[in-house]
Amino acid sequence: MKILYWNIRGVRKAAGLCALRLLVKEHAPDVLCLAEPMVQVCKFPVIFFSRLGYAVDFIHNFRDDKVPNLWIIWKLGVSRPVVAGMSDQYISVIFDWPGSKVGISFVHASSFKIMRRQLWLDLELPISALVPWSVMGDFNATLFSHEKRGPGKFNLGSAAEFQAMVDACELLSIPSQGKKFTWTNNRRRGNAVAVLDRSFCNGKWIDVFRNVKQRVLLSSVSDHAPLIVVSDDVQRPTNIPFRFHSFWMENDQFISVVEEAWKTSIGGNPIFVLAQKLKQVKENLKVWARANFPNLNDEVDKAKLELKKVQDMIEVAGMNDELFNREADAKTVLLKANQMYEKLWAEKAKLRWMKNGDCNSKIFHLSVKLRRLKNQITSLKKEDGTWVSYQQGISFYVADFFEKFHEADEITVHNDLLDNIPRVLEEEDVAGLEIVPSGDEIKQAVWDLDPVSSPGPDGFPGSFFRRCWTIVEGDFCRAVKKFFEEGRLPKGINNCFISLIPKLRGRPL
Repeated sequence: MKILYWNIRGVRKAAGLCALRLLVKEHAPDVLCLAEPMVQVCKFPVIFFSRLGYAVDFIHNFRDDKVPNLWIIWKLGVSRPVVAGMSDQYISVIFDWPGSKVGISFVHASSFKIMRRQLWLDLELPISALVPWSVMGDFNATLFSHEKRGPGKFNLGSAAEFQAMVDACELLSIPSQGKKFTWTNNRRRGNAVAVLDRSFCNGKWIDVFRNVKQRVLLSSVSDHAPLIVVSDDVQRPTNIPFRFHSFWMENDQFISVVEEAWKTSIGGNPIFVLAQKLKQVKENLKVWARANFPNLNDEVDKAKLELKKVQDMIEVAGMNDELFNREADAKTVLLKANQMYEKLWAEKAKLRWMKNGDCNSKIFHLSVKLRRLKNQITSLKKEDGTWVSYQQGISFYVADFFEKFHEADEITVHNDLLDNIPRVLEEEDVAGLEIVPSGDEIKQAVWDLDPVSSPGPDGFPGSFFRRCWTIVEGDFCRAVKKFFEEGRLPKGINNCFISLIPKLRGRPL
């Protein structure tokens, strides 16, 4: 689904239609919302949109004696939406989309803080909990101080009320690409810019579409930049790496599973032996975990149903010894299932500020969805300035880039340059850097690893090596010492998944 929102207040009709035609032809949105076109209903350019392939049965809001300031147009073939709510600051509609009903709220907030308070209350509709929901538009308020530049102070009270609405509706900010600021006052002196136009969605929207992104387009005739929000379903990759869960180590059978895998007889380079044994541990743990840790969502549901069944029997027949014991067992099973469920989502969320014992799976779920939105590569900018957005194109471009990046280049060795490098370290210090470490030093290095940090290329975090040190110590130390003796790794040992990191902090790729 592609949704285009544009505030065109004050734009002359001819210039606005020309710019709009170019936007529609380039991005082909399924749903289009125009804010502040400043035209009467009878003068709305129906023929213009009909020729572009959009339904003439448009929807607009009502503002007493004023002209409508929100117009919704949709592509031919898309079913007519049902209006779920409307005021002079927003329109909420529900579309029949393939596989689900989706709700969209288009906003054009008042520039007065006291008027926006009613909008924040109106947006807290039941629609947010019933269907996948997206909210986008001109909110006339910023959330953070860095979202405004120029004259005027940052309004902390307005931002707090805006954030309260976002939290109450459990909305997630859709990752944005392109320009940072969406509005400018177009003045040479006293120039001001701000992030007034933005988009949000709830967790159900991500569950349906999985991949959601916003792009801020260039503003040509208006002081507001158009927003295009693209939501689609990206196919789940088949080469998902092994994921180790720390709560596995709490099971009594865990150590025996690792010991059994480690007994595998492997010969050759100690570094190769360590890598192969860790690989064997992965295979054994996968099979063992499927049998001992089934779908935790299903386990929690089953435990709740069993407890309810027992408590219903107690309500009918009264308490007796057998039912008392069954209820106690059912409560224990539910408690353990909930604990495992919380630990799983806590690991996925990677929230370091959460303390042990904190129990809030909703925070974990929202954090995981935010991480997935930010970590997805939805589009890449090529060297020539063009963008590639479809998944197959991204795959080909990345593969081609790294193939060229790792091509062998002819180099010229300038050994004489080494003579110009000053010797800062003494010979004793140099020898100390290359000396083979002892077993105690290797163990101390392992214990210095963060036990809850992201795993290395082998797929295991630091907590695994601490827990299984008595099993892996011999092979681990021999591998480290072999590396210090030869100074090289066998081919293929350090193979890993390539991770692309944004150049700007907090900005998606």
